[in-house]
Parts: sequence; structure tokens; C-alpha cells
Amino acid sequence: VDLAHVPLKYAGLAPWEIWLSEAQERMVVAVAPHQLDALATMSQHHGVEMSDLGSFTGDAQLVVRHAGAPVVDLSTAFLHKGRPRRRLQATLPQPERSPTVPDCTDARAALLGLLAHPNIASKAHVVRRYDHEVLGSTVIRPLTGVHNDGPADGVVLAHPTDDDDDGIAIGIGVNPWFGQLDPEYMAWAVVDEAIRNVVVAGGDPSAVALMDNFSWGNPTRATTFGELVVAVRGCCAAALAYRAPFVSGKDSLNNEYLTADGTRHAIPPTLVITAVAPVPRAELAVTPDLKAAGNVLVLLGRTLPEFGGSHLSKVLGDTAARAVPCPDTQSPAIYRGVHEAMRHSLVVSAHDCSEGGVAVALAEMAIGGRLGAEIDPSSIHDDAITALFSESSGRIICEVRPDHLPHFMTALGGSAQCATVIGAVAGTGTDGIPMLRIAGHFDLPVPALVQAFTGAQR
Repeated sequence: VDLAHVPLKYAGLAPWEIWLSEAQERMVVAVAPHQLDALATMSQHHGVEMSDLGSFTGDAQLVVRHAGAPVVDLSTAFLHKGRPRRRLQATLPQPERSPTVPDCTDARAALLGLLAHPNIASKAHVVRRYDHEVLGSTVIRPLTGVHNDGPADGVVLAHPTDDDDDGIAIGIGVNPWFGQLDPEYMAWAVVDEAIRNVVVAGGDPSAVALMDNFSWGNPTRATTFGELVVAVRGCCAAALAYRAPFVSGKDSLNNEYLTADGTRHAIPPTLVITAVAPVPRAELAVTPDLKAAGNVLVLLGRTLPEFGGSHLSKVLGDTAARAVPCPDTQSPAIYRGVHEAMRHSLVVSAHDCSEGGVAVALAEMAIGGRLGAEIDPSSIHDDAITALFSESSGRIICEVRPDHLPHFMTALGGSAQCATVIGAVAGTGTDGIPMLRIAGHFDLPVPALVQAFTGAQR
């Protein structure tokens, strides 16, 4: 390695400072010598600074030079095995995974309460503070719909001057409330949600790359370390199931403190997953807002009574539910089927079911499109509360034109068995007000959904 080739923010750095600096926004890649020029051309095209630092010698020595003189000369055997290793004790958690459904006697009020919950309510006041139109490259923005106030799942970027019309989708998955109850299933769930967020926007599930960010307490505590161990197992298992490699990541440990009375306060086991995937033909990217009355609403994925860490439990103050959503091994195939349908323009809108379940997902789609919807919860699950508010993983709602429904099912392939028609998009009534109708349970005017979601009548 030749430190003379390392770009510096300012002059005068000592060799050890250059070698050990943790300056951000940098990465090192290994490339075959015959591909170096191609990488340089690609970097220049995208405005990325690139430097050729050195090469692999095969002599099992790490040699670092500065101004022609060696400043590091170590055997790789010492680097890999020479330093003493820490040995930590882990007490693995024993999560409760028996299903329990919260006692919810007013589903209508529960939905309005969920839409107003800080984790679900509109983030427009935050989004509007930042520039999400950098270089005019944003295809799907954080807010979508006819009034640009409906939430998006993932954002899609495409450079307007590129020769091709491909874009890239970016999505996030995070749920510390699952982590408090079941760190292993939490890890799988947030990998799934991040991937699902890019898939519903048009991202190719066969080309997803992942990044992890672990935020944890003190790992020298056996219980805390045990939670970390099973979380790593969970996200690794999910990555293998989805064939999505981790290309980067970071960790932030020891996130805790003691108050004056000696009480320890620690962050809950939290894993943030970022997923990125290419979007072939970015102009075909899909948004969640409902598009036209009469279109069919199709739910993909299974719904189970999984309310551990759910937002319904939070709104109701219920602490009995402990079962966090379990992994669904059919999800990867479902996502591939959805992407195939999108490639043939068979999906006019799509939204993931996550916080608040199907009811919140439908409400958000209605808010974005300012259209109504009519669904039958019994088509989803025998228990209406489970059908409406369960946060089972791996579920997507797709809006499909009626004449495209057979083609949509064909595109799903074997995953068509996981698809259920749950209702349809509705227009406005004679009074001009669109309604969200949950058969046999309640009707809610879309303006009331907007009021709860945004905190202000539009």
C-alpha cells in the first residue's frame, strides 16, 4: 500500500494518521488488474473519486509505504491470529412465540389511533426540511399521491443524464419493539421489510444488496450479548433465504447509561437494514397511492395472529401479546412474482403491510390516491382483528386492473397460491366523499383518515 495515493482533506497528516483515519464516506474494493481502467472510467462517469492504492503480492506480508519509505511491515499471520481474542459469555433469549390477539372492541377507533401514532403518522414535517430532489434524480419521493402527502415505501432514484433508463430503489427496515421480545425474528423481519420496500417500488429482488446497522447495549453483559448473537443469526438466515448479500454495515454498541440513582437505561436491541436494488426502466416504478375505482386489491402473503411488538398493542396498551412475526420462507418467491408482474405493467400500485397491518396499509393507499376501498376482512383471516391489524411479515397489497388479474396471477407463478383478492378500489359516493369500507365492521371517510394521518383536515 502506498499512502502517497490516499486523497487527503488537508496537508500535514502523519503516516499513522493517514493509515488509521476513520474519515467517512470511503470504501476499499479489490479489482482484477485488467479491470482497473474500466473501474476508473465508471467512477469518473458517476463523479466518484478513485485512487489506486496498491496491490496484493501473495507474500503474506502487509507493507505500507509513505514517501517511499516503509512505515508498516507485518506478517498477515500476526494480523489474523497474533492478537489475543476476547471471549464473551452469551445467555440466549427464550422468546414467547405463542399467538395472542389483543382485546380490541372498536376497530374503527383503533385505526384512527394507529394513523395518529408517531411511528405511523405523516413525516411531512421532517421530509420537507431536507432536499430530496438532489440533481433532479428522484423518481419516487418520500411523499406520493395526488396531493403529495401519502407515504412511499422505498424511494427510487435515476440520473436524468444516464444513457439507460434504469434507476435504483432504496428501502429501510427497522423495528426495535420486535427486538425487545424476539431479537432473532426481529432481525429476519427487518431484512424482509427492507427488501419488500424496494420490491413494491419496482426493485429487482434478485439483485438486492443489504447494509446493516446494529445499535445495542453493552455486549459484555451475557443477556445483551445473547440477544446480539441471535440477531446476527436471524439476519444471516434471512440474507441467505433472499440471496441478498451484505455489502456493508456498522455497529454502535454500549448504548446505555446510568442515572443518578444507579438505574441502567439501555437501547432496545435495534437493527436497521438498508436495501438497494436496481429498477429496470425507472419510468415504470410503482407508488402506493390508489389509482382508479374498480381496480382489484390483491393481498400476497400469509396473515397470522402475530401481535408481539405490534402498534395495535401499543395503541391499546396491551402487553400480553408476545409473538413477533415469524419468518415466511415463501416470501422470496412472492417478491420475484410481484417483480415479474411489475415488469409487464400489471401492477398499478403496491404497498407493503408493516406497522398497523392491512388496515393501515389500505388507509395509506387511500390517503395517497384520495380514493376509497372496500374489503372483506374474512377473506384474509377468520379473526377480524388479526385480518386488519396483524403485522405478519412478507405481505404486499397490489392494485390490479380487473382485466389484468388473470395475467397478474400467471406472472406470480407458483406464488399465486399466496394471493387473495380482498376487495376493490372505490370512487366517491353521491356526496363526493370517498370511503374506506371494512365489510361488517366500519366505514371511514377518507378525509377522516387524512385528518388522523396528517393532523390537519385537507
